[in-house]
Amino acid sequence: MEHPIVEKILKEGIDSVNLSMLDESARKKILSDVGDKLYKQNKFAEAIEVMAKAGDMEKLTGLGDLFLRESKAELAALCFMPTKDKQRLNNVAVLCIQSKNYRLAAKAYEAADNRQMASFIMQNFVNGR
Repeated sequence: MEHPIVEKILKEGIDSVNLSMLDESARKKILSDVGDKLYKQNKFAEAIEVMAKAGDMEKLTGLGDLFLRESKAELAALCFMPTKDKQRLNNVAVLCIQSKNYRLAAKAYEAADNRQMASFIMQNFVNGR
């Protein structure tokens, strides 16, 4: 049987519950279950947000790699940002630039601690338009 908190989050959103009263392993298990279910419902952005809150960097990296193989650079960027994987973030930022998603490219560079490129993209492609 599914945990009632998982059902509540799926129905009402992640902000509908306060998981701080749970221990780390229970919180992570619930969030992981929610993330998996959201992914299966094709609610990718929400699934990524929940997985990041669960601190499941391994799952986010794997999911980001999968999105890259499927040519979904924007979703891959969302996966890689919480992981702070500089190489993956810099690579996906280039793909975001190629698809003209400059704001997300700048965010990916920022997450990769590549402030110079983030600033360049913002000044030349986001704020200047």
